[in-house]
Amino acid sequence: MTDLGQEIGLRHRKRAAAMARIQDVALDLFDEHGYERVTVEQIADASDVSPSSVYRYFGSKEQIVLLGEFEFDTSAARLEDDADGSPLDVTRRMLRAVMDHLVGDEERTRRQMRHVMSDPALEAALARQVYAASETLGEVFAERLSRSANDLEVQVLAHVVVGALLGGLHHWQGTAFAEPLRDVLDRCLDLLERGLQIDGAVSRAASP
Repeated sequence: MTDLGQEIGLRHRKRAAAMARIQDVALDLFDEHGYERVTVEQIADASDVSPSSVYRYFGSKEQIVLLGEFEFDTSAARLEDDADGSPLDVTRRMLRAVMDHLVGDEERTRRQMRHVMSDPALEAALARQVYAASETLGEVFAERLSRSANDLEVQVLAHVVVGALLGGLHHWQGTAFAEPLRDVLDRCLDLLERGLQIDGAVSRAASP
């Protein structure tokens, strides 16, 4: 690795460590006082950073809770365009990449979800983030099916898949996190395959 590459890698690790520390402090404060009653200034003070640093890292108070969640890494899926499988198979591959991150610290994810599902502003922010994920997933589906990202079937399929995953998160939180999150979200895709006959829909969409 070049000196520049090492420097960039070091900066990235330092930034990630700083963000994780701030997020941990914030979650402790939210757990103790409630999300609404904690200010960015209090988080900054407890983290020994400036409020501007918190905003620079996260953008908003909401993203201190949500950052890192539900972000679909589509790079692997795009590199595997020749691989066999339906769009739901693509979703599973991306979901596993997301889960590798979340399952690494599932207790933190539980803490985040407790706040998300108990605060209307956070839940609304999650809905916006999920919508963005559906647009990203729709672009991947469109590429694999050689169709427009605005194609009706592509749009419906992408939003149904991401909506099902959001339903899985509600189920996970509502059942006091009884199952591993990976298993819950994987079962969501199983339900789509069985109940909505997604495989058949994909086959018709892929036909000339």
